[in-house]
Amino acid sequence: MPRSIVCLTIDLAAPPHGAAVARPATPFASVGAARLLDLLGRRGLPATWFMATEAIAAHPELCERAVFAGHEIGLLGVGAAPAGLPSADADLSRGIAAIRGLSGQPPRGFRAAGAALDDATLARLDAQRFTYDSSLRSGHLWPWRLPRHGPAAPGEGATGDDATAAGLIEMPIGWPPVARTGVDGAHPVPVSALALEAPRLALQTLLDEALFMRDSLDWGVLTLALDPAVIGRGAGLRALGDVLDTLIEAGVVFLTMAEAAAEAADRLGP
Repeated sequence: MPRSIVCLTIDLAAPPHGAAVARPATPFASVGAARLLDLLGRRGLPATWFMATEAIAAHPELCERAVFAGHEIGLLGVGAAPAGLPSADADLSRGIAAIRGLSGQPPRGFRAAGAALDDATLARLDAQRFTYDSSLRSGHLWPWRLPRHGPAAPGEGATGDDATAAGLIEMPIGWPPVARTGVDGAHPVPVSALALEAPRLALQTLLDEALFMRDSLDWGVLTLALDPAVIGRGAGLRALGDVLDTLIEAGVVFLTMAEAAAEAADRLGP
């Protein structure tokens, strides 16, 4: 039978004074994150929370609440740094240690803040036994294996020795899209702005994409990247709740990213 999977992910970035991420959280992010926990709890839906090291230190009770609710905890970190930079290894190690202290186990998933991912980061993640990355944005509803020497999309990987699989599976972000066109037809507007001003309009794209997956594919994964400072406002939460209820009724399966990545690994093979 067809199996349509949706992965809900929430990025909990560093507080405004932090410098570890390119797009730090606003003070409202923790309020929005708590509201998202309530919304997911009422529906019994799992999610994957990508947390920055500084966010765990700044909001320990909120982060512990996500763990107690049974959600997966991934690492939101720096994804592009000069190869061999000692601080890059130290930053990754601190993030792993923070999540291990929070949840009792190391993270299996990684998301690069700002979607910047380089070869050196892939090598570090592989060495630390991460199983998947979810940094790249794509229209694909099928995960793929990242080549060892670069984050190429399906059909664009290197050949020969450079195509050796790193073992990492890329779980691409399918919603929100990167940007929409401005009123003048030229200047892009970040989708977060659309979700803020017209959340139902923004989420209609998500709903249509998920229903297309259900109706057209035997198996697929649609990954949502939610910004709690945007979607956590009242209008955004009401719109998101209605979309989730529609997807539940449509028979869509909600999994953590680790669970979906495990299914992808079985289908992709070694």
